[in-house]
Amino acid sequence: MNTIFYKLGGAITLLFLVVLLPLGFVTLEVFHNYSHTHLKEETKEMASQYASMLAAEDSSDIELLVASISEETTREIIVFDPAETVIKTSEIASFRPGSNLSETGETGNYVDPGTDQHYFYAGIPVSNEMISSIYVFSPSNIMSSSTVQLQNALWLSGLGALLLALGFTYIFSKKLTNPLQMMEKTAKRLARGDLDAEVSVTTRDEVGSLAHSMNELAQELKRYRGSRREFFSNVSHEFRTPLSYIQGYSHALMNNFHQDENQRQQFIHVIHEEANRMNRLIDDLSELSRMEEERFPLELELVNLAYIAEKAEEKIRHNIEDKAITFHTEIEEEIPDIVADSFRLEQIFMNLLQNAVWYTENGSIRLKIWAEDGKVKGMVSDTGPGIEPEELPYIFERFYRVEKSRARDFGGTGLGLAIVKQLTELQYGTIDVESRKGRGTTFTLCFPEAREGEE
Repeated sequence: MNTIFYKLGGAITLLFLVVLLPLGFVTLEVFHNYSHTHLKEETKEMASQYASMLAAEDSSDIELLVASISEETTREIIVFDPAETVIKTSEIASFRPGSNLSETGETGNYVDPGTDQHYFYAGIPVSNEMISSIYVFSPSNIMSSSTVQLQNALWLSGLGALLLALGFTYIFSKKLTNPLQMMEKTAKRLARGDLDAEVSVTTRDEVGSLAHSMNELAQELKRYRGSRREFFSNVSHEFRTPLSYIQGYSHALMNNFHQDENQRQQFIHVIHEEANRMNRLIDDLSELSRMEEERFPLELELVNLAYIAEKAEEKIRHNIEDKAITFHTEIEEEIPDIVADSFRLEQIFMNLLQNAVWYTENGSIRLKIWAEDGKVKGMVSDTGPGIEPEELPYIFERFYRVEKSRARDFGGTGLGLAIVKQLTELQYGTIDVESRKGRGTTFTLCFPEAREGEE
């Protein structure tokens, strides 16, 4: 059942009834009142004209004049002499004039007892010795035919307008429901897992926008499915490697495959390192999951970005062993505070600086903090191998590694930059990256300055 059609049709029908019925009633009333007023004025005017004609006629011509007037009109006429005796009448004989006929005349309503016909009459005095007055009677229903015609015209026009509106409703509802039905079928296909389903976008209105949004949703679901599969594949791969190490070396220890105590300690060290790697991976996954589900607690306070960055750099600098790396620090004076979590902010800089150290063998790392246009910015730049342009859009994705052949040797989990991005956005900031192959990589953080009253 096309429920939209019935809803639209019912609503339009109700609207027409609400609008047309009172309008038709008012129109009929206005026409009726206008006709009644016009009939009174016309009857009085005719009586005045006939009175003037009778005043100029001889008594012998009165009967002939009254007969000709009655034949030419639908009105009835009565002529009275000064003794209020009927001199001549067309049809009405039972009417008698009142005693208060003034110089301007008399008007009123009269019902003929013989025919039960309703009349409106107008009496006018006549300036003639033989005639005192003339009364003209107009039937009250003389305008009924016009009223009926108007009523019929209103009914026909209302019915035509209603049928036309229902026709437009049918056409419009079909145009509206056809794409909606297609969207319903597509939604059912999506629910069954067919993410290749699409809705054809044929209009640019809200329905077309909805169809376009459904197609975007299908693409997002498809991308989510792919990323989920990739995520599970990456997780299993990341766990498989340390587990294989732990399993292999523990098996060697259990079966005394080591040659001496030193080799035994090496096996134990490998097992310990791989267990730590798994622990870090689990912690990073848990942390990233809580961030994405917005269940990540932050202790926001006024923080100086320069102080946090210097503290992170100092910790990283002490962890450098044999690499020939030079640190360059540029920090402007009087850096405004920002609203952030100091521990998580330090975690961001630690991850960025650690990445710079991992990927820079011989060169320099630059740390810069400055304020600009109501923003506090931080930059971490290195002179490492850089990143290919086609890989830049993906470096913040989970488990994505640029140097895939060497990344595992660096000890990372592949989640560091994903965590950095999430932490930055949770603290109202943004992060951008620029890189050129062979010339290094630059990460730029941007946070809004703390406004007055923020804590």
